[in-house]
Amino acid sequence: MNKYFRINKVALALLITLTSCIQSDNTESSLVIYSGRQESLVSEIFTEFTNETGIKVEVRYAKSNELAGTIILEGENSPADIFYSQDPVSLSLVASEGLFDNISESTLEKVPSWAVDSNGLWVGVSGRSRSLVVKSSYQLDNEVPNSLYDLNQEKYRGRLGLAPTNSSFITMISCMVYLDGEEKTFEWLKGINNLEYSEYPKNSPQVAAVDAGELEIGLVNHYYTLRFNAENSSDNIVNLYMAEGCGALVMPSGIGVLSTSKNKDAALKLIDFLHSEYAQKAFLSIMLQRHTDVLMGLFLDLEKHHHLNLFQIHIQYLLRLIL
Repeated sequence: MNKYFRINKVALALLITLTSCIQSDNTESSLVIYSGRQESLVSEIFTEFTNETGIKVEVRYAKSNELAGTIILEGENSPADIFYSQDPVSLSLVASEGLFDNISESTLEKVPSWAVDSNGLWVGVSGRSRSLVVKSSYQLDNEVPNSLYDLNQEKYRGRLGLAPTNSSFITMISCMVYLDGEEKTFEWLKGINNLEYSEYPKNSPQVAAVDAGELEIGLVNHYYTLRFNAENSSDNIVNLYMAEGCGALVMPSGIGVLSTSKNKDAALKLIDFLHSEYAQKAFLSIMLQRHTDVLMGLFLDLEKHHHLNLFQIHIQYLLRLIL
């Protein structure tokens, strides 16, 4: 063989090896995140993660249910390492397709047991509870409704606001089906529908409507009220917490590692970071959501009211409602 040719073969082999090492190193120091959490809420936290660890992140933002569908369609070809969802419904959809890897025990130990998937496939990052938002000066006829079923009365006709297409409302209905059965849940939905409720696309317009005196009672996630008051330096509106059932539901936003990820060590580092003191304080200041580890009684008068039932979505009913 020609000496020149032999030398160039060796050089080519070295080049290929070097390129492979560089690509491998770049892969290990970067993460692709599919985030159902809004960019305005989490981008600063991702930036700090990169600053602290040197691990770069590429984030695709969209609604959680859309990203769950994308991951399922992509299957083994998904470029995502991490799925960060606003709600447990979307996480459970991905888990049901066998697309999550088990999270390490060392990471699971850092998360409260209620916020861990029963199979250890995803963990909660922050939590939000259902609440009723009313004017601070407003008094319900007797007392705070004990459960969602207490709202299904004639005295509440035309007084309620709901966001029935919002993912949190759908998660709440999934909870009701699981705990109370389809028939009882369907009867509740029919009754509420007949009470001439005001429909809203999401939580925040309900909060604003209550503050403006356009709506008496909104069914929302608690932190929208807290955030509105903080942004407007106001205490004009307050949360009321129901004591029982799915009206007291606490919903975790959560995160899981895709089984096809080639960067699982880096992915677990991100999950650990999201449970760090820095990240949890950031969630409190940016989103006014409660740390999963101090869920009970962290905000204002929460512990003065009611115990919150903690519920994990049952996949059988979840899939039936979503698909």
